[in-house]
Amino acid sequence: MTAKVGNGQQVKVTSATQYPFNDAVAFTIATAKPVGFPVYLRVPAWCRGASVTVNGKRIPVQAIAGGYIKLTNKWKNGDKINLKLPMQIAVRQWAKNKNSVSVNYGPLTYSLKIGEEYKKGNSKTTAMGDSGWQETADPEKWPSFEIYPATATNYGLLLDAEHPEKSFTVVKKSWPADGNPFTNANAPIELHATGKQINDWTIDKYGLCGVLPQSPVKTETASTKLTLVPMGGARLRISAFPVVE
Repeated sequence: MTAKVGNGQQVKVTSATQYPFNDAVAFTIATAKPVGFPVYLRVPAWCRGASVTVNGKRIPVQAIAGGYIKLTNKWKNGDKINLKLPMQIAVRQWAKNKNSVSVNYGPLTYSLKIGEEYKKGNSKTTAMGDSGWQETADPEKWPSFEIYPATATNYGLLLDAEHPEKSFTVVKKSWPADGNPFTNANAPIELHATGKQINDWTIDKYGLCGVLPQSPVKTETASTKLTLVPMGGARLRISAFPVVE
């Protein structure tokens, strides 16, 4: 970001981060000469315990979730601000959606990791009516794909009734070599959980996931380990989970 501050002096602020897969955001200030101006840092509503360092020194701040941290300083060239946004597991219940639950870690909602089978189709026959498909277009150059689940999707979560957030383990992986974290294979954060398959929860007559069963669901199937990935990288999504007993 380049902006004019103080009495019109131009400064440049550069950010470096892997947020929202990492809880740290680093800012570097570039200025021709020292200049005083306030810096406001947004604290997300989900975050508790945000902290700031300036040039490696911890700065006492009032970090209110959903508010701003204000830093007033005479900044010089090369000054570094580091914002730390600790992430926690949060489990939300959806009473009006069959008492299902969704799972967040920091700002991201997580989905069941589902195997994906891609089937190439003829775009002339699969294009939706409002897609603006051009009859002169070559479908070989503009193919369409349908994605089908290659692994089971009908799982519910086993949760600690008193502390559901303790039912998940956060697993951090290396940053993807291609720089794209929004795929099932590349996701640098996964959540590991325990669940059970719900045999009565099946695909409906339209080939879609059936209506969620009412939680809690009693099932005699064996418990199994489940992997959850960021919803934004999942092409097939189960993000509202039944709760099983």
